[in-house]
Amino acid sequence: MSNAGISFGGLASGLDTKAIIQALVSIERRPIAALEQKKTSLGKQKSLFGDLRGLLSKLETAAKTLKTTTGFLARKATSDKEEIVTASAGSSAAAGTYNLRVISLAKAQVNASAGSASPTASLGAPGTLQIDIGGATHLIAVGGVVNGVTEPPTLERIAAAINAADDANQVGVRAEVVDTGNTANGGANRYQLVVRSEQTGSAGEFTISYDDGDPAFQAVVNSVGSNRLTQGTNAQVQLNGGVVVSRSSNTISDLITGVTLELKSEASPTQNVSITVANDATATTKKVQDFVDAYNKVVDFLADQNQLDPEGKAKGLLFGDSTLRSLRSGLRTITGSLVSTTGNSAYQMLSQIGVKADTAGKLTLTAADLETAMAADEDAVAAVFTAPTNGIAGRIVDQIDVYTDSVDGLIKNRTDTFDRQTKDATNRITQAERRLTSFEKQLELKYANLEQLMGRLQSQGSSLGSFFSRR
Repeated sequence: MSNAGISFGGLASGLDTKAIIQALVSIERRPIAALEQKKTSLGKQKSLFGDLRGLLSKLETAAKTLKTTTGFLARKATSDKEEIVTASAGSSAAAGTYNLRVISLAKAQVNASAGSASPTASLGAPGTLQIDIGGATHLIAVGGVVNGVTEPPTLERIAAAINAADDANQVGVRAEVVDTGNTANGGANRYQLVVRSEQTGSAGEFTISYDDGDPAFQAVVNSVGSNRLTQGTNAQVQLNGGVVVSRSSNTISDLITGVTLELKSEASPTQNVSITVANDATATTKKVQDFVDAYNKVVDFLADQNQLDPEGKAKGLLFGDSTLRSLRSGLRTITGSLVSTTGNSAYQMLSQIGVKADTAGKLTLTAADLETAMAADEDAVAAVFTAPTNGIAGRIVDQIDVYTDSVDGLIKNRTDTFDRQTKDATNRITQAERRLTSFEKQLELKYANLEQLMGRLQSQGSSLGSFFSRR
């Protein structure tokens, strides 16, 4: 009879067979524990490389901002009469002063009905109105059968129907019912239906007309169509005393290269606004500081992984890692290099424009030094970062790409290696667990057989003892 899976707990032998089996199995499990620890370590190392990729991505973003001259040199635009015009500048704006005169603002067309006593009074049977705008015709039904009940047109339903059509088809006009508070004649004209274009200028002009419905509905629609409160007109601006230009919006971004103008009010014919475009040293300094901060976070990460504890043992899981060593060396080489193509020997290195490295490789920006250098030769300062072949920013981006490329980057290769090693460890653990299970069953069977044998021997010994005692 099979004894598999049976243990008698040392009843015959006096041995703690369960404890013996557990101890032997525990010894055999040590390689599995080592593999599990290796898997945990591999997972943590992979996670650390993921953290490094994230830090490098942020550094790459900061470097790309500084890679081109237009990205590096920030501009600002100011207006001497912001109540008339405000201005903002992009990096492509050319430094200089521009004189501007606002002749007229762009206005959106607004129409309104003559007035009604109630916003909810019936205007007869359901009807249809027509809006023509931008070369398109829109027929809008007002009123109809809802849940078996016929709802007649009202001022509020006309406004709701126009707005619903605009939401669905981008008609380009909106409507609302306005309570004017007019109490004359018992409030007979208190409520007005107002229809306005969503676009300023002549491009937003529209007509609204009656198409079908009862006389009351027709009267309201015709009243709105014929009562134009505001004409849709373009803005007119004169630049530097030259020709007058016309734009459909009060936001103008194509008049001065790189500058966006916001027209606020019309100036008197003789009142000019002065728009000044200049370097924004503060904005440029912030971009450089962002680069420095991102760079230092990478340096801190690399340093953390290369530390020893008080006993001289490695603290970081990536201690001595060749990929990290090469990255650290590459970044330090780039940031300490000479950019010989700036055109000014006084400004060819980061240290000459206010960005200096300490003994640990971390960078520090002195804003005043950077701004002083830019005031002296902004083109040369910019070239330290932006020079096409050897600029610091471009070389940093290229260096990072070697590590973070999603196809054959060094970090991708390392994480793939971690995945393969983890898979291998998992397979080895599975195989070892099967062997260990078999080993444990064999031990149980052996000790069960031992207990049975010891039991039989003890029984035989007892029988012999009894036999001889009777003699």
